[in-house]
Amino acid sequence: MKKFFKTIAVIILSLLIFFAGIFKYRQYHANRIAVPKAATAVIKVSIDEIYKSLALNMLFNPDYYLKSDPDKKADSISGDFRHGLKIPASVYFYTMKNQPEMALFSRFEIKQLRNFETFIHNKFGFKILKKQNEITFAGSGNVIFCYDANHVAVVVSGEARNFDAVLLDILKAKNFQQIGVGKFKSIKESTHHIAYSDAKNGVTIDFNSGEINISADFANHSIIPAVKPFHRKFNQESTASAWLNADFAKLPNKKIQLKSSTLDRDSLLKYYKGYLDFEWTNTITQTDSIVTYEYNDDFEKTPKVTLQKRSVPNLMLNIKADRNLLIKYLNEKQVINLDSGTIRNTVFPLYKVFLGGHQNQLQLTTQKKNKADNMLISSNAFFSLNVDLLKINQSMHIPGLTQHLKLLKYMDIKGRSMHDRQIRLDGKITFVNDQVNALYQIVKDF
Repeated sequence: MKKFFKTIAVIILSLLIFFAGIFKYRQYHANRIAVPKAATAVIKVSIDEIYKSLALNMLFNPDYYLKSDPDKKADSISGDFRHGLKIPASVYFYTMKNQPEMALFSRFEIKQLRNFETFIHNKFGFKILKKQNEITFAGSGNVIFCYDANHVAVVVSGEARNFDAVLLDILKAKNFQQIGVGKFKSIKESTHHIAYSDAKNGVTIDFNSGEINISADFANHSIIPAVKPFHRKFNQESTASAWLNADFAKLPNKKIQLKSSTLDRDSLLKYYKGYLDFEWTNTITQTDSIVTYEYNDDFEKTPKVTLQKRSVPNLMLNIKADRNLLIKYLNEKQVINLDSGTIRNTVFPLYKVFLGGHQNQLQLTTQKKNKADNMLISSNAFFSLNVDLLKINQSMHIPGLTQHLKLLKYMDIKGRSMHDRQIRLDGKITFVNDQVNALYQIVKDF
């Protein structure tokens, strides 16, 4: 029996070494992939790292991965997924100079041309647009493929444009360089599931057991974080809360359009004193006056006022500011109504928003004379956003979104000031099911 277990251990160890070698070999070739010299930003999707994370999670949760879902149609699961592409260990997408900022390009090797053409036609309904010199253009809307027998260049764009020339250059790998050369050298070694870099800013995303972890480093030229940040104490039962303890550098003035009112950013910042916070605690009742018209016995049109109660979120926005001067400015711009002490419904028609606060603070709230806890707590973050996604899903019905929000539990994002004018955001989205990989849960739900 002891010999049997030793044999099994040797087999398992050999398999681990074998697969580790395969992954290492695949990654070696993935890191030799070239991208255009004109690329302005690169997104790296580490396919093998995602596979490894899913495989490890599957070992500890086999029941979840193997059980069938009665709500899913069998043909949607067992359908033909032969895409005809050779998928490397890491896939790279990039934006290009002189192209729309939201246009993502990439290049893949074709393993089986017939399977590829069948896949894009049957799965996505893409049609052949034109053929020239053994090169085919196919697609639909904002997704365009340009391919020959060996490679395909693709663009996904939010803006319709003629991408033929740039796609041909990508297909032929014209003016390309290896990913490890130039300003994107750092992203080559990244083992995060998704990594983004534009040489000045970087973002990483990882899908772990029951959570998504996000980290972002941004070049900062406009926000001046507090040296010793603090925030107001919030209700532990809040549905959502946020704070910002920072000033803003002087930038070119910008107009802010609010329905029928136009504000100057410089004027608002002149009264702002470096701190604001937001809190959504629960649901309250507001009473609205509904005016209808009826005809009396003399056939005269007379107004009839009825009161209607409705449930609205209990929202509170606190702004450290020179309150009197700020209110005067907002009144001049027809944003507030001093007689009723509210935001004009022409600016914000959803709920009644009341004015409050004191000399050094302007408060906007949906509950009149709402009192905030003024206890201050020190923090190493100058910005924070906390959202109880379970409560939001229970209190709000958003068609098409509520079904997917049921997976999520909580979102927490913190912003910290780093050296060399850098800001770091660290975020986490937790799931109701904290055992199963977050990416698998998302894909399975769709």
